[in-house]
Amino acid sequence: MKTIKWNRFLQRSVAACCLSMLIGANVTADGATPYVGAKEADDGYKTLTAEDMDMLRGKKILFASRSFGLNMCKGLSALKKENPDMDFLSSYQRFNVPKSGGDLSIIPVDVFEETNFVHFLATYWPHTKRIEELDTLIRNAPHNFSEKIDVAMIYYHTAQPSLFEVYSEKMDALRRDFPHITFIYVTSGFMAESQAKSNAGSAAFGELMRTEYKGKVPLYDLGMILNNDGACGNQYCPDYSKDPAGVHPNLTFAEQRMAKGFLVILRDALKNAPAKTAGKTVSTEVTTQAAVPEAPEVLQFRDERVVRAILDHNGLTKKRVAGSSVVENGRIIELYLQECGIKELPPFIGELTELRKLHLYGDPELGYPLLMKVPPEISKCTKVEELLLNDNELSRLPETMVSLKNLKTLSLGNNKISSLSGPLKSWADQMDPDWAETQQAP
Repeated sequence: MKTIKWNRFLQRSVAACCLSMLIGANVTADGATPYVGAKEADDGYKTLTAEDMDMLRGKKILFASRSFGLNMCKGLSALKKENPDMDFLSSYQRFNVPKSGGDLSIIPVDVFEETNFVHFLATYWPHTKRIEELDTLIRNAPHNFSEKIDVAMIYYHTAQPSLFEVYSEKMDALRRDFPHITFIYVTSGFMAESQAKSNAGSAAFGELMRTEYKGKVPLYDLGMILNNDGACGNQYCPDYSKDPAGVHPNLTFAEQRMAKGFLVILRDALKNAPAKTAGKTVSTEVTTQAAVPEAPEVLQFRDERVVRAILDHNGLTKKRVAGSSVVENGRIIELYLQECGIKELPPFIGELTELRKLHLYGDPELGYPLLMKVPPEISKCTKVEELLLNDNELSRLPETMVSLKNLKTLSLGNNKISSLSGPLKSWADQMDPDWAETQQAP
């Protein structure tokens, strides 16, 4: 604690507590926030089911690391060899950012359209660069991964306590700004006894992380995984490595334990997605027991967070949610985002499952950005009856729109849709017979 003044540490603890209250914490079936050390990795892996693995393989994961992440991925490969049901690398791509001189553009913007698990080797020094690169990929164009991923996670093989301030501030901000993404916090790893100075820094960083976050956010304790829950002190256990440099935990047991912990924290953090409300975390896990209805204020808070995220995604940080929506029984049923600069409708629009009206029409003469993209997740708004998309710059529509069975009014005129094919064209012709005649030249 010597590296951080007590009053500053207290401020951060209060802030983390408030953050946890505001956006909730992922909880396991017994009500605990997911935590994985060595024991949890070993025991939890035994409980992973084929259904769990199917669920995990369907998620979009952004993972940043250096060489310890490669060790973990070798562990995933070893687990697959033992049990093919544990395959987690069938939809995996890796990108070497340092090799490109720090150029993040080597990661394709559309990489998640064909890949579920994206792993990038991050810039090594300064250690703050790793979180900055993750933050950039999630927040900024052209990648905008905030609308594409389910999970984000960073590995550190070593860290100094001075990293804690930047790490916690940026991770907390990401978690606050993108509540639909699961952010898994990670302690630093350990190396061999010969790396005592670096290991001392990792131990201090890990202690700060546990003090601040254990029990509040999903925490993958890489340090405890590698020192066998403290049994080997501030180093990885000697029988975990044959690396002559004393850096990498490169023997199969260590790599598999890292991989087991990775799968377990993913399962536990994702299986019980929380409903987020101030001061209370409500599990949405499906059980055999009768579901307990959520209070209207909980539901309204959740819907309002979705609309806030849509506005912020389009740079409309000052536009009020209350002035754009109509609420009934705690749910947003009408959303009016027309003529205000919505350029892209992000995937989490699909979380507004009680929506009846959605107005997104534009007006080119006003000078605001016009809508260019509607995501496939619009199909999850199954109760929508009125959808106005006219006077924008749409060039295509998602095929999933045909599943909007309750739709009564659709307006597609004055866009740039050159053609539609198959069932989507038949559906559009039926819902808006004049749509094709009113399109602009692309």
